Amino acid sequence: MSQMLTESEELASDLVACQLVIKQILDVIDVIAPTEVRDKMAHQLKSIDFDKPGIDQVTRRGVQKAIALIELKFSQQDVQH
Repeated sequence: MSQMLTESEELASDLVACQLVIKQILDVIDVIAPTEVRDKMAHQLKSIDFDKPGIDQVTRRGVQKAIALIELKFSQQDVQH
């Protein structure tokens, strides 16, 4: 980790790290959380009010992706079980 990264490379690295952590968290939730908890996770994100001042397009898109990841992950799991 001694190599200096450009700002763009550092951002890409941060995104990869976040994706890996999110995958691990979703895997743990899949094992320990009942379906009701999983449904609540997506519902809570869907209830974010995007009309509030200060929520930008990047945040909005990030929340939409998070909802999609949760729903995709657990809908696939439910079909397999």
